[in-house]
Amino acid sequence: MTTKSNRRSGDARQAIVDVILASTVPSSTLSNKNQVRSFLAAYFADVPLEDLEGRSEAIMARISMDHLEFGKTRRQGEALLRIYNPTEKEHGYESAFTFVEMVNDDMPFLVDSVAAAINRQNLGVHITVHPIIHVRRNSKGGLEAIADPDDDDALSESYIRFAITRETDPEALETLHDEIAKVLSDVRVAVRDWGKMRNRMRETRDLLQQGPKGADPLVRSESQALLDWMADEHFTFLGYREYTLERRGKRLFLAAVPGTGLGILSHEDSKHPPIELTSEMQRLTRSRDWLILTKANSRSTVHRSAFLDYVGVKVYDDNGKVIGERRFLGLLTSIAYSESPTKIPLLRHKVRRIFERAHVEETGHRAKALLHIIETYPREELFQSSTADLTRTAVGILNLQDRQRVRLFLRRDAFRRFFSCLVFVPREKYTTAIRRKTEALLKESFGGISVDSSVQISESALARVHIIVRTPDGNQPRVNVQKIEAELAQLLVTWADRLQAELVSTFGRDEGDALFKAYGNMFPAGYQADTSPKEACGDIRAIDEMLQNGIGRSVDLYASDNLGPGDMRFLVYSVDEPIALSAALPVLEDMGASVHTEHPYEGRLPDGRPLWIQDFHLRHESGESVDAEAVSDRFEECFMAVLTGKAENDGLNRLIVPADLDWREVALLRCYAKHILQLGVPFSQAYMEDVLVAHAELAHDLARHFELQFDPSIAKSRRTRELKDSARRVERGLARARNVDEDRILNAFARGIEATLRSNYFLTSDGEPRNYISIKLDPSQLPEVPLPKPKYEVFVYAPDVEGVHLRFGAIARGGLRWSDRREDFRTEVLGLMKAQVVKNTVIVPTGAKGGFYPKKAPADDRDAIFQNGVSCYKTFIRGLLDITDNVIDGKVVTPEGIVRRDGDDPYLVVAADKGTATFSDIANGLSADYGFWLDDAFASGGSAGYDHKKMGITARGGWEAVKRHFHEMGVNTQKDPFTVAGIGDMSGDVFGNGMLLSKKIRLVAAFNHRRIFLDPDPDIAASYKERQRLFRKKGSTWDDYDDSLISKGGGVFSRQAKTIRLSNEVRKLLDIDERTMQPDKLIRAILRMPVDLLWNGGIGTYVKASSEGHSDVGDRSNDALRVNADELRCKVIGEGGNLGLTQRARVEYALRGGRINTDFIDNSGGVDSSDREVNIKILLSDVMKQKNMSRERRNELLASMTDDVANLVLRNNYLQTQAISMSEMQSADRLDEHARLIAELEHSGELDRDLEFLPDEAEIEDRRSRKQGLTRPELAVVLSYAKINLYNGLIDSDASLEEFLQIDPQRYFPDVLRKRYVDLIPGHRLSREILATLIANDIVNRMGPSFVTRMQADTGVSTLTVARAYEVARIICRARPLFKEIEALDHVIPAEAQMLMMFEISRRLRHTCLWLIEHYGDKLDIVSIVERLKDGMQRVYTRSSSYVSRASNARMQQEQDRWMAMGVPEKLAHNVALLVLTRAALDIVDVAAERKRDVIESARLYAKFNDELELHWLHNSAEDLKVSGRWQAQARGNLREEFYRLRRQLALRLITTRGKSDPREVADRWLKKHTDQVAKYRKMLDEMRLREEIDFATLSVAAQELKWLISH
Repeated sequence: MTTKSNRRSGDARQAIVDVILASTVPSSTLSNKNQVRSFLAAYFADVPLEDLEGRSEAIMARISMDHLEFGKTRRQGEALLRIYNPTEKEHGYESAFTFVEMVNDDMPFLVDSVAAAINRQNLGVHITVHPIIHVRRNSKGGLEAIADPDDDDALSESYIRFAITRETDPEALETLHDEIAKVLSDVRVAVRDWGKMRNRMRETRDLLQQGPKGADPLVRSESQALLDWMADEHFTFLGYREYTLERRGKRLFLAAVPGTGLGILSHEDSKHPPIELTSEMQRLTRSRDWLILTKANSRSTVHRSAFLDYVGVKVYDDNGKVIGERRFLGLLTSIAYSESPTKIPLLRHKVRRIFERAHVEETGHRAKALLHIIETYPREELFQSSTADLTRTAVGILNLQDRQRVRLFLRRDAFRRFFSCLVFVPREKYTTAIRRKTEALLKESFGGISVDSSVQISESALARVHIIVRTPDGNQPRVNVQKIEAELAQLLVTWADRLQAELVSTFGRDEGDALFKAYGNMFPAGYQADTSPKEACGDIRAIDEMLQNGIGRSVDLYASDNLGPGDMRFLVYSVDEPIALSAALPVLEDMGASVHTEHPYEGRLPDGRPLWIQDFHLRHESGESVDAEAVSDRFEECFMAVLTGKAENDGLNRLIVPADLDWREVALLRCYAKHILQLGVPFSQAYMEDVLVAHAELAHDLARHFELQFDPSIAKSRRTRELKDSARRVERGLARARNVDEDRILNAFARGIEATLRSNYFLTSDGEPRNYISIKLDPSQLPEVPLPKPKYEVFVYAPDVEGVHLRFGAIARGGLRWSDRREDFRTEVLGLMKAQVVKNTVIVPTGAKGGFYPKKAPADDRDAIFQNGVSCYKTFIRGLLDITDNVIDGKVVTPEGIVRRDGDDPYLVVAADKGTATFSDIANGLSADYGFWLDDAFASGGSAGYDHKKMGITARGGWEAVKRHFHEMGVNTQKDPFTVAGIGDMSGDVFGNGMLLSKKIRLVAAFNHRRIFLDPDPDIAASYKERQRLFRKKGSTWDDYDDSLISKGGGVFSRQAKTIRLSNEVRKLLDIDERTMQPDKLIRAILRMPVDLLWNGGIGTYVKASSEGHSDVGDRSNDALRVNADELRCKVIGEGGNLGLTQRARVEYALRGGRINTDFIDNSGGVDSSDREVNIKILLSDVMKQKNMSRERRNELLASMTDDVANLVLRNNYLQTQAISMSEMQSADRLDEHARLIAELEHSGELDRDLEFLPDEAEIEDRRSRKQGLTRPELAVVLSYAKINLYNGLIDSDASLEEFLQIDPQRYFPDVLRKRYVDLIPGHRLSREILATLIANDIVNRMGPSFVTRMQADTGVSTLTVARAYEVARIICRARPLFKEIEALDHVIPAEAQMLMMFEISRRLRHTCLWLIEHYGDKLDIVSIVERLKDGMQRVYTRSSSYVSRASNARMQQEQDRWMAMGVPEKLAHNVALLVLTRAALDIVDVAAERKRDVIESARLYAKFNDELELHWLHNSAEDLKVSGRWQAQARGNLREEFYRLRRQLALRLITTRGKSDPREVADRWLKKHTDQVAKYRKMLDEMRLREEIDFATLSVAAQELKWLISH
C-alpha cells in the first residue's frame, strides 16, 4: 500500500492513483490496456485522498473494473442497481462495508438523493465514488469503448458507488434496494419533466388574470411576480398536477385531471380518487387570493430529505369562482433562503403591510429592529403565514426586545395539519434539555404526533426555537397560549436553584452553602432531570465523604418509595472513570439482582476531575420485598469486594441477601464449592449455586457451623455446647433436600466442613482478613474423594488462584507444580501424588504433591504471566504455612489463631516441579518469614541447595534405567552408538541433561510444543557438541540448532505449519510413505518410528493403551498427538518426564517385548536428591545450634557434598532398576508369589489394584497359562508397595531401630557427615524414618517384593523380626561386598550372569533368615547374634579347604566352573561358589559357639558325616525337587531343614564343651559303633539313587531312616 505522510496530499493522492493505473487488472469488456487505463483514470479522478489511503491498490482497481462489468450492458434510460457484501470467494476480497453500486444516465440529484435514502434506513455512508464516464454503446446497449469527454457521440453515464454501514439482513437489504430504486425513478421523472413543469408555472401565471371579484390587484401582480421568481431558479420542480373542483350537493371534491401529472406526480391518475375538501379547505377556496403556500405532508425523495414545498395556484372562471387548482411540488432553492424578503415578490408586499399594521416608520431604530426580525424570520413562515399572523408575531417579538422572559408565538397551518411555534427563552438558560422539554410540552399540549425544530442563537439575549408540531387529521385541540407559556417559564426554573435551597434546609446555612459551592454546579442535565434536589443532597453527602476519605469509588443500596416488591436502587459513585456496565452488570446479576435500568451521570469536581454517578434500578430474583436497610452493608461490601478483586464474581454471591451472609462467608462456601468441583462431582458450579440458594437457611447454618468450630475467640466450653445445636440444625437442613442430587451436593458441603481439621479463615493481615482461605481436610471422611485417598489434604482458595496439596502420610514430600488444568488440577495432582508415593519408596517421606492454578493470568506477556505465577505461588505457600505446626526448641507449636482438630503435624516439605523450577528460594523466603523450623530445608533446590538441573540428577537417574535396559540387551550406551528419538528440547532439564549423558547418542528426531527436529543421519561428535552448546545457551530452542550440522533431508519445522514436506531421508528414517504431513501427524510418526531409545524429557501423555480412549488419559492438549502402545517400534523407553505413558500403555508395550519401567522409577533421582538435601539441612541445623556452625560454613559444606549426594542418589537408581530386572527374570516362576503379595496388600488396604492397573485374578490365570509373569511396569509398582508395606511395618513397631545403626553405620548421609557428626545422627528428628527407609529399600531391592510377606507367612514373626534377620544374614554372609563385586562387572560379563549370581546370594540369604528366625524368633537381636556368628562364618568361608568334605568340594568346584563359564573372574566365582556352604555353616558356627569349640573342628565333624552318611546327596535331592505352588515349596523347605536339623542334633551329641578329642576321631568312633546301621542306611540310599525320579515320599523315608540312625 502506498502511503507517505511527508508528501503533500495532492502528490500522495496522485501516487496512489498512479499505482492503481499501473495495476494489471483483467477486463472482459475492455481488451485495450489504454482503454482500461482511461476508465481507471476517470473513475478515481475525484476520489479524495482519505478514501484512498490505507487500501490495496490492486483491490481498488479490481473493484472499479467490477463496477464497469456491472454496467457492461445498459440501454439509455435504464438504471442499474445492485447491493452486495463482498466475499473472498466471489469477489476476491472482503470488506467491513456493504456496497451500493449504480450505473445511470448522468443527471442531477442522483448522489444526494440516494444518500438521503440510505440515511433514511438508518445506515451511514462512509465512502462515495461518483465519476461521470463517457462511453460508446451499441444499439443493444453493449459497452464498446471508453470515450473522450469531448466526443459528441459519447454517452455521459453516472457510475455511483457507496460504501455504507454493513448490513447482512436479507430483508433489510431488499427494503433498501426497493427504496433506492424508487428514488432513482423519482429522480429520473423529476429531471425528465423539469422543463415542462417550469413552463407550466409560466403558463399558470397568466391564468392569474382571472380571479375573485374584489381581489387586490397588487396581490395579483405580486403573486404573478412570485411565480416568475420561482421559475427563475428559485424553485426545484419535482412534481406537477392539475385538479378540478367538483360539487356534489353540498360537498366539494378536488379531482385530479387525467394526463396532467408531471415529475413525481406523473403516476396513473386513477390511483388518486377525488378528495373531499374539509371546511378549512373550503374556506381557502373562498379567500380572495390566488396562491396556497404551505408544506406537504410527505418528505422529498429527490435532492434533500425535507418536507416538500407546496405551491397551489387556484384557477378561476370568468365569473370569479374557483374551478380548480394547479399544484406544484418541489423545494425552494438555497438562493430563496438567503435572499432578502424585501426583494422577493409577495414577501415584499407582506413586509410593507407589516410595517403599516405595526405603525412603524421605515426609518429609526424600531424599524431596523423590526426589519431584522423579518429578515431572520423562518423563511417558510414568511411564505405560509398571513400578513395578520406575521404582524402579530413580529410586533410581539419586537416588544420583547431583550427582556429575560419566555414567549410563545403560535400559528396553525391553514389545513390544520401542524402548529408552527416560535418560542423565545433567555439565552443563558437555553440548553438542549430545555429544547427537548419544550418540544415535549408542546407536543403534549397539541396532541401532536411528531416534532421538528430548529434553533437560532445570536447576540440577542433571547434564544429562538422554531418548533413544528404535526397533528393528526381532524384534530382540534383547545389551546391556551398563556397556560403553555407559564408551563414553559416553569421549565426554566433551574434545578440548581432548588438544590441550593434543599442543601441549606438539610444541612444548615453554612454547611449547605459550602456543599453547594463545592458540588452545586457539577451535576449534568440528565442527572438533574432524573434526580430531585432532595435526593441529590444524599449523593452530595456520599461524594463528600468519599473524597474526604480518599476513596475513588463507593456505593449505596437503598429502597425507594416508588418501587415494587424486590426492587432496590443502587448508586455507584466513581472518580475519573465510571464503572463499565460490562463490569457492573455481571456482578449485580450474580448477586441475585437484575438491572432493570441504569442511568449514568458525569459531573465535574471542583478540581476538574470527572465524577460519575450511576443509578441502577435493581430487581431481586426472589421477587419478594427486600429489607434494603438490613442487607445494604453486606450487599455494598460484596459488590466492592468483587470489584476490587477480593471476591470472585459468581452465583454464590446470591447468598448475600437470602442467607444473611457477608461476602467473606460466601467466599468460605465458595472455597468448599471449588474443592468439591475438583473432586470430580458430576455437577456444575452453577447447579450447586442454585441448590445453595434454594437452601439459603442451610447455607447460613453451614457457615455458622464452620465459624463455631474454628473461631479462636470462642471459648472451648461454648464451642462444644453450641456445636451440638449447630450440628442438629445442619442435619435438619440436609433432610430438606428435594432430590438425590441436592442431597449429594448439600452433604458434600456439610461433610467437607465436618472433615476440616484446620483453617486460616480467621487469620488477619493489618487488621483485614487474608485474601485467601486454606482448609486442611481429612479425606477419609469425604465419600466424594476419589481413590487413592490421601492422609491429609490442604485446599487453598483465592480469587486469583486455587491450589491443592495432597499428602499420603504425615511425613511426606513432593513438588508443587504450576498447573495448566483449571477444571481438574486436583486430578492431575492426585495422579502425580500416587506416582510420588511409589517414587518416594527410595526416600524417607512418602509421597505428596501440590498444584496451583493462576485464574487471572495475563495474556501474551511472558514477564507478566511469570510475575503473576510467582504471586499465586506465594499465596499458595502462605496458605500451607498458615495452618502447619512449627517446632520451637524441640516442641511442636500450633500457629496462633489456628484451632486444630488433629494432632501434631509439623512436617511440611515442598519442592520444585513443572513451572516452579526456580521458586525454591521464594518458598524458603516465606519459610523464614514464618520462622518455620525447617528454614531453607522447607523447599529443596534453592540457592543454598542442590540445583537439579545443574546436577542433572533427574536425567542421570533416568539414564541409569536406560543403561540397565541396554546392558541387558548387550549394548553399552557409553561405547556403542544407538539411535534416539526424544520429547523436549536442549533447554530443558531432563531432555537437555539426558541427551548429554552419552557421546554415542544419535539423536534422529525430537519435538517440543513448538518445533519438530529431524536429523536422519547425524554426525555423532558434531551433534553432541551442538547439543552441548544449546544446553549452555539460556532459553535455547530447536530454532537455535545450527542448520549446517543437520544431515541431508533433516531440519527444524514449526508445529504451526499447515503441512511439512518430507524428504526421502526422513521418510526412510520414519519408515513411512507419505511425502507431506501435518505437524501433529508427523509427531505421531516420530512416536511410532523404529528407534533404539525413546527418551521422554517433556510434559504430556503421548502413549496410551490400545484399550484406552483419549478421555481416559486426562491430557486433552495432547489428544491429537497420542499413539497406542501397540504401535510403538522403539526398543527402549526412558521416562525422564512424568506421565509420558499411561500405566496400561506401559504394560501393553512391555507385554509386546518393549523395555520400560515407569516414570516414578526412572525419574526418582530428583526427589531423592531433594529429600537428602532436606534431611542433611535438618542435621546441619542441629550442628549449627550445638556446634556453632555458621550459615556460610553450612552452605559451603552443602556445596562440597554435591557429588557425594549425587552418587548416593544414583546408587538408588541403579539398585531399583536392578531389582526390577531381577524380579522380571523370575517373574513367570514367581507369578503365584507376586499374586499373593498383591492380594495381601489389597486386603490390608494399602493397595488398590484397579488404581494401579495391576492384573486381576482372571488376567493372572491367563498369564499363568501363557507362562508369563508380571511386566516391568507392574513389578515396579509391586516393588514400591512392598517397600511401603515394609516401611510402615517398621515405623509402626514399638521397638527401637537403633540396633540397625549400631551394627551398620548410617549409610544415608555422605561420608563427611558420618565421620564428623556421628553423634548427632541418632538424634535426627527423622532418624527412625530414615532407618526404616534404608532397611525397606535394601531388603526389597536385594530379596524381591515378596520376601518379607513370604517369611512372615512361613514363620509367623513380625515385620521387624524379618528385617533384623535380613540384617544379620547380610552381614554374616558377606553379601554386600559380593554384590559390589558382581555389579562392578557391568558390561564385562552378561547381565544374566550377574543376576544369576545375585539370585544365588539372595537364596542363601533367605535360607539364613529362615534359620535365624527358627532359632531366635522375635527375640532376635542384631548386635548379639552378629557378634556370635560373624567371625565363625568368615572362617568357614575362608578356610573351606581345611575341612570341606569331598562331596561339598565337588559341588563348590562345579559351581565355580559354572560361573567361570559365564565369564566371571575366578576369585569372584570361587567366593560365590562358597555360598553353597552357608546353610550348613550356620549350624557349624552355632554348634561351635554353643559348645565353645573351634569352628573349624565343628566343620570337620560336619564334613566327615557329610561324606560318610552321604548327606550332600540328600540335600541336593531336596533342592532339586520340582515344586508347584506355595505349599509344595514349603514342604520342600521343611524337608531340607529336617536334614539340617538331624545333622545339627548329631553334632550336638558328639561335640561337648568338655571334650578335647579331635571331632574327626569322635566321628570315626561313632561310625564304627554304628557300622551295621550305617551300612543298611547307605544301601537304602543306593537303592533310592537307582530311581529315575526322586520324590517327596522317597526323601521322607530317607529322613526317617536318618533320624532313627542318629537317635540310636
